[in-house]
Amino acid sequence: MAGTRGQVVTSLGIHLEEGVPIDLRGSLGATAFLTIGDGIEVVLGESHLRVLRDRADSALGDMALVGAAQRVLGDVGEAGAQACTAAAFARAEAEAARRAGAEEQAASAFAAAERAARAAERARDAVRAAVEAMESADDAAERARNAALTARAAVGD
Repeated sequence: MAGTRGQVVTSLGIHLEEGVPIDLRGSLGATAFLTIGDGIEVVLGESHLRVLRDRADSALGDMALVGAAQRVLGDVGEAGAQACTAAAFARAEAEAARRAGAEEQAASAFAAAERAARAAERARDAVRAAVEAMESADDAAERARNAALTARAAVGD
């Protein structure tokens, strides 16, 4: 792959689909080549590789934590949906019991329906709050990284 030596791309975003081949190999002159697919080659210096190595475990840990949080959010959302369905069922059965003259059972079913509806709403609120918190944390982390890189550039490191 040919490229212009010394060329710096200041902004580039790439999203790799699963299965896109990547490779990282060392070369002469304390350089390494990161190849992505058949058309992208990134030339890295030794210092770049050391930074990537030092940050890889942390990044993998972050990804695992986010994945776990997303699974929990899915579970909470599913539990909320089940509570909502149960509330609707309990209301319908309570209404049928009321029409049949079973007032005590109807009251109990209506109370259970209300508890389920409140639980479903709390679950929805929790998911919304968690998503907002995750987005806020991700944004704050990105801003912190950018500020750190700006500070590093200012001191010439």
